[in-house]
Amino acid sequence: MGKLAVITEKESVARDVVSVLGGFESSKDYYESDDYIVMWAIGHILTLPAPEEIDDKYKRWMLQDLPIIPERFELKPADKMKGRLDMMAKAFKRSDVEGIVNACDAGREGELIFREIVEYTGTDKPIHRLWLQSMTPAAIREGFSGLEPGEKYNGLADAAWCRSEADWLVGMNATRAVTKRLQSRKQRGVWSAGRVQTPTLAILVDHEFKILGFEPRPYWQIVGTFEASDHTYPGTWYDPNWEGESEAGEKEDRLFDQQRAKKILEGLQGQPGSASETRKPSRESAPLPFDLTTLQREANRRFSFSARRTLQAAQRLYEGHKVLTYPRTDSKHLPEDYRDHVDKVMDVFSQSNDYGPYANHLRSAGLQNTGRIFDSSKVSDHFAIIPTGETPKKLDGDDAKIFDLVMRRFLSAFYPQAVWNQVERKTDVEGEMFRSRSRTLQIPGWREVYGSEENTDAQLPPLIPGEDKADGVGVKAESFELEEKRSRPPGRITEGRLLGMMERAGKDIEDEELSEALAEKGLGTPATRADTIENLISKQYVQRLRGALKPTAKGVRLIDFLHRIDTAGLASAELTGEWEKHLAEVEHGQMPRVDFMKGISEYTVDVVGKIKDFEYEDLYSKEPPIGKCPACGEGNVIEFFWGYRCDRNERKSEENGDAEAGCDFIIWKEINGRYMDRKTAHTLLEKRKTVEIPGFVNFQGQEYEAVLELDDTNQVRVSGDSPGAHEDEELVDAPPVCACRNGEDCQVIETSSRYVCERLYEGGNKKPK
Repeated sequence: MGKLAVITEKESVARDVVSVLGGFESSKDYYESDDYIVMWAIGHILTLPAPEEIDDKYKRWMLQDLPIIPERFELKPADKMKGRLDMMAKAFKRSDVEGIVNACDAGREGELIFREIVEYTGTDKPIHRLWLQSMTPAAIREGFSGLEPGEKYNGLADAAWCRSEADWLVGMNATRAVTKRLQSRKQRGVWSAGRVQTPTLAILVDHEFKILGFEPRPYWQIVGTFEASDHTYPGTWYDPNWEGESEAGEKEDRLFDQQRAKKILEGLQGQPGSASETRKPSRESAPLPFDLTTLQREANRRFSFSARRTLQAAQRLYEGHKVLTYPRTDSKHLPEDYRDHVDKVMDVFSQSNDYGPYANHLRSAGLQNTGRIFDSSKVSDHFAIIPTGETPKKLDGDDAKIFDLVMRRFLSAFYPQAVWNQVERKTDVEGEMFRSRSRTLQIPGWREVYGSEENTDAQLPPLIPGEDKADGVGVKAESFELEEKRSRPPGRITEGRLLGMMERAGKDIEDEELSEALAEKGLGTPATRADTIENLISKQYVQRLRGALKPTAKGVRLIDFLHRIDTAGLASAELTGEWEKHLAEVEHGQMPRVDFMKGISEYTVDVVGKIKDFEYEDLYSKEPPIGKCPACGEGNVIEFFWGYRCDRNERKSEENGDAEAGCDFIIWKEINGRYMDRKTAHTLLEKRKTVEIPGFVNFQGQEYEAVLELDDTNQVRVSGDSPGAHEDEELVDAPPVCACRNGEDCQVIETSSRYVCERLYEGGNKKPK
């Protein structure tokens, strides 16, 4: 009997396989026994070549060369990988090797890594598939004893090829086209676009416009303190006839008319009240075990971990410590035949100091929710992330935190419901209504696993009838206070929240089939979403601000531009939804690979054509002027790509944003890290000063609110800076460093604490010393 050549995705997996199967001798780049030759890749060791590697003419990015659509995609070795590939090819050709085992990760990308190697080496020997859900010795032995035929996964391989080649076509062509059209002296560098990253950016940009367009408004709340027979309690005034939200920030307990608030308050003084309440239990089901996205979201919520940081820890716990199952999963369920494994895990951890009490409770009381958790129909390539049953040794730092999250989620999933007591009390004082609410935990259920983390309000004791009234129990109004507050803009999207939005990208799509595809796959996959977020940050489209994500002015410009030239599909979840639906059809043999790629090629031609052919003067031609020019008094201020300018400014080069002649009034679209939206620009022209508005970012990466105003020379100034920023700053007696990239007539100067645009320095009320 001949040998099998085994290809793993990384060296650590190869070592695990060798350790379990035994009998191997090691060489520099492979292990060999009487039955196997085990070799490893290092992720993708083959790549699709860049356009300039296909033809030298593509070294210069030229619009006339687009779109680039290769007749056939060739593979090229990644950097320093040719020797490894030659070694694999030589092993495949050996006469004693009768087949090849794909032991790469069990998923689309793992399949692609292996199929790339097979295609590049040209081997025609039989292929077998090792499909592992965990890296325990028992799982590896079981997997090798039941190798599957490689043909079973041909559909998955076709879908993987399609995903890779489609990303190349759209990404390479759209990036080159957008870069050539938008690049200027003001903004050098690449304008990257892609299938997943661009619609993800659009989610953040759409939310950013809600923040930028928000106008803070003062409002008032009336808070009363009431005395019942045996306790006092607070209550907040509300309007029982309020319906919906007519304007941003309006709610039933907010009064935006101060005079009305004062009048209500005056009518309450010294008046008795009548209270009634409803008490009802609220049952809270135990959460399902984690998939990768929910694990990343929980780690972000609890520890402010980035998605990538969580994935890296989970991967170490899977590969290195072998205490977790495969982490790159989109399933929260377990196979129906996995009950014995769960019982084994409970037995193992029954002796644990941290988890023993909960595991022992489940062993004696029995597992709950089994029909909901053990559901093979809801298991995709991989099941939920759960403990393998191996006892963890020497876990610390991130690894310990992530393991604890998974372990407690696993245990709590089999506990009964938590039961809350919800109380809503309404107090009537002369026809004005006050509401008091409380939510207290009565039966911990699954929340027992999390100890004292329950979100419990102060308890409202029951009302005891004293002076009964027809509509309730009599209470005494002790005092009332009128509190002045200010409406706040929507909160920024955290990384955890963005992961959830990427997962549920189908919610705003009308087409049911597209929505269903997105409900299953979302934007990207659990394995790629972390990298998508990091790529947006590295491309300077997004920045992290204290655990939240904010699109930069560059990111806002890109999405706005794509919408204006009718290529919004590139920035929409619908594009990804359509691709994911068709990729699923390719995977299941319902659509030929060639048909999928034909559609992608046609889409690429259409997108590139629209980017190449647009005219700058058409981008904002349908937008009305935002106001009269304050500088010349004659022209109208109109929008262009880089800002808002007087239409008497005759322009020779619209693309570069150069002001050549005429009135030179301009409001740039980026001021102190804030994108200048049309609404804010209009307010600035109309009133010459805004209220305090959000969205500015200081040099420490802190977001703050400030006032914009036009000074006597019609220059935009930022009134005030963020607290503590450059308080002792002084101007250095030195010539300007260079021209400022954000303006055409200003310089970068040196101060005692930074290099800064002279406009920004003066706009912060700093004066040269």
